[in-house]
Amino acid sequence: MRTGQIVGDRYRLEERLGAGGHGEVWRAADLRLHERPVALKRTRYDGDPSGAERVRREARSLARISHPHVVAVHDVVDDGGEVWVVMEYVAGRPLSEAGPLSPTEAARYGAQLAGGLAAVHAHGILHRDVKPANVLVTGDGFAKLADFGISRPVHGEETVTATGALTGTPGYVAPEVAKGGRFTEAADVWSLGATLYHAVEGTTPFGDDNAHALLWKTVTEEVRPPVRAGDLAPALLRMLARRPGDRPRLERARQELAALAGEPAAGVGPHPVRRRHPRRVLVAAAVVVGLVAALCGATWFALDAVRAQDGGAPAADPRPAAGQTAMIGDPATADPCALLDVDALGRFGLTRVRTDESDLNSCDVVVTRSDGALVAVSATIWHNREKPAEPNRRFGRIVVVNDEYELPEECSRELFLPGGDYNVSLDAWQETWNQTAKEAGVVDNLCAIADANLNHATTTLNEGEIPRRTRTPAPGSLYTQSACDLLEGEALDRLPGVDAAHPLVGFAEWECRWETDDGKDLRVLFQHDDPLTEDDGERYVFSGHEVFDRGDSWSTDSCLVDVVNRVAVSVDGDGDVVAELVRIELEDEDGADVDELCAVALDIAEPVAAALPPAS
Repeated sequence: MRTGQIVGDRYRLEERLGAGGHGEVWRAADLRLHERPVALKRTRYDGDPSGAERVRREARSLARISHPHVVAVHDVVDDGGEVWVVMEYVAGRPLSEAGPLSPTEAARYGAQLAGGLAAVHAHGILHRDVKPANVLVTGDGFAKLADFGISRPVHGEETVTATGALTGTPGYVAPEVAKGGRFTEAADVWSLGATLYHAVEGTTPFGDDNAHALLWKTVTEEVRPPVRAGDLAPALLRMLARRPGDRPRLERARQELAALAGEPAAGVGPHPVRRRHPRRVLVAAAVVVGLVAALCGATWFALDAVRAQDGGAPAADPRPAAGQTAMIGDPATADPCALLDVDALGRFGLTRVRTDESDLNSCDVVVTRSDGALVAVSATIWHNREKPAEPNRRFGRIVVVNDEYELPEECSRELFLPGGDYNVSLDAWQETWNQTAKEAGVVDNLCAIADANLNHATTTLNEGEIPRRTRTPAPGSLYTQSACDLLEGEALDRLPGVDAAHPLVGFAEWECRWETDDGKDLRVLFQHDDPLTEDDGERYVFSGHEVFDRGDSWSTDSCLVDVVNRVAVSVDGDGDVVAELVRIELEDEDGADVDELCAVALDIAEPVAAALPPAS
């Protein structure tokens, strides 16, 4: 490459601005637009045709983003077998060369960058390498997020651990990614916090060291408390929280940083496209070092087709009353997380979303108060025909019943949809509280917390169909199965006297119940839980699936048997490992021997395990 060379019959190279493992960047003149200055990046993909196509695809994705604090991508051109990305030219310098900043300056840049990064995430793209060298600042105090690592080499030295699985730069990569975990939006938040930490402290949150030492410290140590950050320190430490779920969402971080800078409106720019719960978006499965993620989520369009592919029959369409059809749509794809207002709940403390804690038709938000106490708020969609009790309130078409328990640690609001087939439970409960508050008898007003979410839930329901889940279920997941179908035929025949023709079907067929002529009740439901061990019950293996006899762990007159469908890392990006369980409970209120109930439940579990997809 040389000065004066013409690229793509349009761009004249003027000055090489930099080069490295990712490629080289030139300032160029656009000959078709009055020699407008642009930045051209010559990407490196080692001659791999698929790498060249990936560069083009990622450049097209980035070109959709228009935000004042994100370097714009204008074009991608092929020239002589090489791929060049044409970008906005920014006359400035990297933040890494700006020297230590005051907390106010760093907060101002941070608010701008948080706004830009939120716009990037809203388009389904992760940056994956936010660091001071990838932030450009201008002389008039404007910061722009740059270098999304198009065609970053898979084996670039600065981004690879011994496992070859790391995405990002040591010292600026989140702990869960440094451990080989999945990159999520929360990891970009951590990297932004580390970038601002460097801006005020002049070093990474783990000091200055070689790449491998920084990675080791990231995995094993806490960040160094900042000494120059002043009032900015608490915000930095929240962004640098070790658990992804404890970090603030970008909009909340932007607001806090802007307030610290004395500029409440800083960094907003054009209002970004907002998704209700970005944690529900899947990151592309292949972790390619430094590459921009492709669009992360896929709308769950064809659940019935997935069910059929996995060997289960499509779910029966209950055809609820007309007033509910527009609200629920396909039950299996209705997103309960859309009924939770994370921003409103954020007034009570730091928030994180849990999508795989219990029932498949439920979503939780955990609120961590300033004193360390944990409060959980959940939204669960039910299929039943209960009638709303008195007294009640009406919000548009939704009837709301207060259900306040005797214990102050729980409070619930029951939302009844028109037509009488579905209702939604909004539950708030105290998960933990510190010892001082417990001894003093201090308990949150949980009903106030539940009510803080009520307006959002009723408004969402009255507006029309509940938003759809944006995460495609993993092959063989219980989201694609029917509890009723699993017990058709041989499995149900193993329960003497069962009324097989009249099951009670739960929401999305993720729960099914049968009764027997001698008073027994068989219940099968799908849930998430922690992975089971032999400490949880007697272990068996049927058709490759672990099965655990849990005995009377749920009640003294029933037996619980759990069949493990699959075990995987949580999609919430918090590093937790979650098991999908088919839970078989056989109950006899007349007091049958629990061992006898367990023998029948285990007998039923054998064909259930055989009907599940192969264990992985």
